[in-house]
Amino acid sequence: MDNAKSRTMLTALTTGLLLAAAAGAQDSVVRIIQTNYAGSNAHVIDPATNTVVGVIDNVPMAHAAVNHPDGRYFYFANEFAHQVDVVDTKTLEVLESIPLLDRPNKLVVNKKHNKLYVGIRDQAFLQVIDLDSHEVIKTIPVHYGIHNVYTTKDDAWIIAGLGKTPDTNDEPTIQVVNAVTDEIEFSIALDGHRVRPMAIESNPDGSPKRIFAQGTRLNGFFVVDWEQRKAVDFVSPPPLPVSQQNFDGIQDGVGHGLAVLPDQSALWYASRLDSRVYSWSLPDLEFKGGIEVGPSPQWLTTTPDGATLYVSMVGSMETAAIDTKTHEIVARIPVGFGPKRNSTHVLPIAAAR
Repeated sequence: MDNAKSRTMLTALTTGLLLAAAAGAQDSVVRIIQTNYAGSNAHVIDPATNTVVGVIDNVPMAHAAVNHPDGRYFYFANEFAHQVDVVDTKTLEVLESIPLLDRPNKLVVNKKHNKLYVGIRDQAFLQVIDLDSHEVIKTIPVHYGIHNVYTTKDDAWIIAGLGKTPDTNDEPTIQVVNAVTDEIEFSIALDGHRVRPMAIESNPDGSPKRIFAQGTRLNGFFVVDWEQRKAVDFVSPPPLPVSQQNFDGIQDGVGHGLAVLPDQSALWYASRLDSRVYSWSLPDLEFKGGIEVGPSPQWLTTTPDGATLYVSMVGSMETAAIDTKTHEIVARIPVGFGPKRNSTHVLPIAAAR
């Protein structure tokens, strides 16, 4: 094939992909869900306007929310009633509840295998729910109860962060489950620390490259190399004077929020101790700076294009929106009582409020 014909075909292919992407964008909308742990509702935010466009009631002590791959349902981990609440994404009404073995913490959808994974905190199990039948199809024993659970970008692995401080430095803090077999493949120790939120850096094919994991009582995060299956570094923000730090109400969760931008260009970290969010470039982990946001920043989520970072603010009962390029706060959105976990949802226009 000559160069001219090759360039013509490449141009046509590129144009087709751009048009397809534009059409896909026109057929869907993005919503940010902010759960309110001290209340019984969750707020739905439109990131195009940074305003609340709906409130979901009857989801008390919701630990986290995810959505069905086709956008029909939201799933809330209900710590109060020990169940998963299924919410219609259009009407925002609870349609049914899926009973669990015990109190859930974070949950995650694996799109490729059509399964919902729910971490059980007070007993050492990971429960697997079929997304068609809404039935628990497997209960996987783990080393300790689970605080947070994630899926890798390629949907090949489920990563569970355990919610109890290990008795020894060699005991696992993270356990990794094969999403095909639903069996534990390997475990990772974090030098005796219990893990808080995590974020996953991906290779171009979607496979995991590194896990960034917050340890309890530590202002920073472990860097876990996927191939080596161990922590290879610990990264902290520059220390602040004690007079600028906040020790009120942080318990042992000194840091409590991590997010890798969708294009894998940066990592963001929320420090409750410092009342700031910080960023590092990827893959080099070069420190880029911090933004003072106010008392007790918690979870982080971003828009699909990575342009805006959303920070839940327990101390001020709001969600802060930050421009990830300018590092400026562009909105403060009033929400409910005790806002903690937040999440990003891409929904068909017909299914969204």
